[in-house]
Amino acid sequence: MAQQRLELKQQQKLSLSMQTIIHLLSLDYESLAEYMAKAVEENPALEYVPPVKSPMELTRFYSRTIKAPADYDWRTNIPNPVNPLMDLEEQLRLSVHNENTKRIGLDILHSLDRRGYFTQKPKEMADDLGVSLKEFDSALRAVQALEPAGVGARNIEECLLLQLKAHKIDNPLCEELVLNHLPNIAKNRLKHIAKKTGADIQNIEKCIQIIRKLTPTPCSLSQGQVEYIIPEFTVNVDEKDQLSLTFHRDYFPSFRPDASFVALIRQLEGDELAYARQLLNKAKQLIRAAQMRTSTIEKVANAIIKVQRPFFLGNDTLYALSYQEVANNLAVHESTIYRTVQNKYLACSQGLYPLSHFFQRQVGGNKSVATVKEMIKQLCKDGNKLSDQKIAEVLETRGVSISRRTVNKYRTQMNIASSYQRKTKKEAP
Repeated sequence: MAQQRLELKQQQKLSLSMQTIIHLLSLDYESLAEYMAKAVEENPALEYVPPVKSPMELTRFYSRTIKAPADYDWRTNIPNPVNPLMDLEEQLRLSVHNENTKRIGLDILHSLDRRGYFTQKPKEMADDLGVSLKEFDSALRAVQALEPAGVGARNIEECLLLQLKAHKIDNPLCEELVLNHLPNIAKNRLKHIAKKTGADIQNIEKCIQIIRKLTPTPCSLSQGQVEYIIPEFTVNVDEKDQLSLTFHRDYFPSFRPDASFVALIRQLEGDELAYARQLLNKAKQLIRAAQMRTSTIEKVANAIIKVQRPFFLGNDTLYALSYQEVANNLAVHESTIYRTVQNKYLACSQGLYPLSHFFQRQVGGNKSVATVKEMIKQLCKDGNKLSDQKIAEVLETRGVSISRRTVNKYRTQMNIASSYQRKTKKEAP
């Protein structure tokens, strides 16, 4: 029995350590700096090591609103960042293994309104898709399990309940207030709520504080806020077309054990010593997690330049590369690779690119999404009268088998007008 408890304790420690590593992997520069500063405040055994160089010293720095340097038009070289819908699609593909549920879920995602709500009638949409209501409900639940919490909700009450569930807030009073008393909360009618629920004012106020931290628009995005991007690394090409990587570690903060705290431990005894050692162990765990973040990004970077080498040598073509393929090579889970590349960028001679740009799904044969999009773009340019169906047929003759709907989706993502609009524009005097 004692051995079982020991093994369980070891498994829990391992799980906590892995959770920390995975969390750090998902953080971009700004979030990482904030996380580290907060961790140091909470643990005196940690020392925050600021960046050796200021991020402002980077010769290139960019904003998420793509405000490019005056002497170079980077806007023509930076792919559109992954939008929320594309991110939700990728989450669904990674989290759902049933192909039918995945297919229905993708249709649901494309029916969401701009706030992330599902406003269609489930029965009607299920009939349109030719599936049972049970199958449709299963897919909707899968969508509602994605991040950000609340996406796919059918109304504001369900949106808030999904967020409570995601935050692991199991409080019946909070749920009752969300379901039945949002108007009363808006009017601050606490006594009325207390009378209806039988709860005391103090507990009601605590629940209201929790509810007000939730968002009624899970997919809303702030517009126009400048946020400078620090690339994780730069891809260099020498005169012999050899690729190398320069990692910008000097621009990122780091951790180390606090020397004063380590010295203090030598003077402690009993419970104080045990507690201090506990803090030091947590500090070492965070330091290892930060080092693991760095090494994982380095491995993913090398995997990218190995497969996409032609791109960095000036060829616009990107090869198909999946998260699963890299995960298998690195002996980690697919979701670990997905988290590693999110909100992180590389710099190269062509410009600044999100790491996710180099992970291209294989569609219609052996072509990547980026390659197929480029083919569609060229066909729209060469033949203004080509409809989406005709483009799909032309692509079929070139070994790319995709549907008219997929052509329409890719064309829309590239902001290319329909064949009618292109024809009208060309014929206009």
